[in-house]
Amino acid sequence: MKILLISKPLCPPWHDSGKNWARDVATYASGEGFQHHVLVPSGHEGWSGVEGVVVEPIYAGGGRYSPRLLDNVRAMRRLVERCPCDAVHFCFAPNRRTSGLARLAMRWRKQPSIHTILSVPARFEEARSMIFADRVVCVSRSTADRLSEIGVRGVEVVLAGIPVEAPLREGGGERLREAAAALGVEGGRPVVLFPGDYEFSQAADVFAGAVERLWRETEAVFVFACRIKRAASLERERAIQARLAEPFRAGRVRFLREVGDMRALLALSRAVALPAESTFAKMDLPLVILEAMAEGVPVALADVAPLREVLGQEQEGGALVPPLDPGALAEALRPWVLDEEAARQVGSAGRARVIRRHDAAVNCRIYRDIYSSL
Repeated sequence: MKILLISKPLCPPWHDSGKNWARDVATYASGEGFQHHVLVPSGHEGWSGVEGVVVEPIYAGGGRYSPRLLDNVRAMRRLVERCPCDAVHFCFAPNRRTSGLARLAMRWRKQPSIHTILSVPARFEEARSMIFADRVVCVSRSTADRLSEIGVRGVEVVLAGIPVEAPLREGGGERLREAAAALGVEGGRPVVLFPGDYEFSQAADVFAGAVERLWRETEAVFVFACRIKRAASLERERAIQARLAEPFRAGRVRFLREVGDMRALLALSRAVALPAESTFAKMDLPLVILEAMAEGVPVALADVAPLREVLGQEQEGGALVPPLDPGALAEALRPWVLDEEAARQVGSAGRARVIRRHDAAVNCRIYRDIYSSL
């Protein structure tokens, strides 16, 4: 069975949840009678040797965060072509324009379709009119439940997943040393990481508030790892830099706009925080948080849906804190920063949870059953 996978360019750098998810679906759900056609830039050969994957070089480049307008036109043209594929698999957050184009294209193709909803729509009350596919899949239970509440029928759940490997701490000494050197962390200081963004939520400000409470009483280095995508992001970064001027001058705060080896940075961290009161424009269950847990690092998350699903009611692998509460975030982080063994114990439980619930090698294979049912 041949599936056309409509996504961003599936090529490095792998710093985008949507790209990484599509890559893993193509990797783990191909073979044994299933073939994925993936969209890549011209000249990209990174998929050679992967069983059941056919590359279609339609993009001009890999793109930094999203395809350029011309690349979107090329993807749309590819979509309306009647080609020897049996189904089309889309992955994006519901939005009026893209959903409308996809609906028209599938009427023309007269083939079955799957739409995996990676993140919450801007307004759930409008989402029903944007559902177009024969099968709708969510990567979190809470988004699936909300869609069902507004009348979308037959919504399925395939939990977000990551490739789970042995923690870098068990054999990646050189990568960790390089990450520490690049970060300028001396003397084994604990690192507390915020791998979020400056827009779409107030998480960066909440983390800054926690830094203000913790930096004098600990030896930690606090890291903002946030890409600058638009002018608004740059403005927020500057405002936070001004707010944290004293700990920044003391060498206790770092601002990273690009991270060459995110996995090593996660493994180097004592704790990771993502206190986002909204996951709009983020994957429902952020892959970077699952990656941190897979490295055995405890995480502190805002107690909001769908983010709370990462830890569950038992809060395995970390802590849920009230949204928009920097004091509560500081209280959650403090024991891990001060006690490495306490952080290790919590992180170990988080790694076990990821292995049990979020292994991409297991979860992505569920799509074979969905494809077959079409």
